[in-house]
Amino acid sequence: MINLIIPSRITEAREARAMSMEDLAENIGVTRQAISKYERGITSPSPEMLQAISYSLSFPLDFFYKTEKKINAGSSSLFFRSNSNIPKKIKNACKYQIKWTDEVKKQLEEYVDFIERDVPTIDIEYNDLTFDDIEEMALSIRREWGLGDEPIGDLIGVLENRGIIITQFATNKFCEFKGIDAFSCWKDGTPYIIYHSITKSAVRTRFSILHELGHLIMHNSISESDSLKKDIVDFADMQADRFAAAFLLPATSFPNDIRSTSLVSLEAVKRKWGAAMSTIIRRCETLELLTDNQVNYLKRQMTTQKYWHKEPLDDVLNIPAPEILRDAIYLLIDNGIITKSSFINSSALSTNDLKYICGLPDAFFDECDQRKKPALRLV
Repeated sequence: MINLIIPSRITEAREARAMSMEDLAENIGVTRQAISKYERGITSPSPEMLQAISYSLSFPLDFFYKTEKKINAGSSSLFFRSNSNIPKKIKNACKYQIKWTDEVKKQLEEYVDFIERDVPTIDIEYNDLTFDDIEEMALSIRREWGLGDEPIGDLIGVLENRGIIITQFATNKFCEFKGIDAFSCWKDGTPYIIYHSITKSAVRTRFSILHELGHLIMHNSISESDSLKKDIVDFADMQADRFAAAFLLPATSFPNDIRSTSLVSLEAVKRKWGAAMSTIIRRCETLELLTDNQVNYLKRQMTTQKYWHKEPLDDVLNIPAPEILRDAIYLLIDNGIITKSSFINSSALSTNDLKYICGLPDAFFDECDQRKKPALRLV
């Protein structure tokens, strides 16, 4: 039986690289109409043409033959922590990052049990939530998760222990996802957060991840059409920011560390709580821990020192990487259940995409492409 190309996979590969039909057509020397016919299944690309598509988009040939698995449940809308001017094609590419991560997770679930999900969702309309409700929600979840009101060290570890799958953007030469700090989505009952750590400090990444946690908890009922409306997105982002600040800097303990209005004192608070100095100032303003004059003084000092984009300790503080998918892969390989080559073949993704999605070292798949060498034997 001859396997047939899955036309939707050509569309997926192209859109995942944020490439238009015209771009792909120009790269491989055909017309836009030819690409359209390939993607609609009207005509099938020749082996030579499929090889050109594969090479142009950096996908293995197996990807275009991989059948789609049945989805058991629906997905929520994607929420982004990003600049407002991100092109639609870049945001569209993000949905495939979630899709592939979910496919890899399901692939690994054939052999391993992941941590059960323990992420609450609200049963009231998000637009009925007050800021006081959000503050109390953040404190309540902290208590339920055994965090109390102390600073959070390994934030990603905390969230992975609650069944949230966290990965980094699979950036590539076609699409670096610049301007997007993170995004999140529920898919088939699993909460996903994907973040961009290349150009951001650890403290800003931590806030972005908690911003997305707020979306997962409060906004899973927002429809896809509503998630494109600016007024709804702005309101949801404001709520997610409030949740992130309340979760990161709880009102029950954080105020005890505000003892001065100097930038030096803010550095000490930043080191303890793992929050940006700019976030600390905003939190002080929200909780009315400082007067308007004191807040304005700190903001002027931040401007004078050019701290709004790069702060002290940004090069010192770090954030531990996600581990749950990586550990599952090591577990299966170490026990001889799968090999690196079989994992590549069954996932049908490029090794670059897999390394980002699964948090694997850069050289993890190198040996799969190496020929064995003769060894010198001592006589």
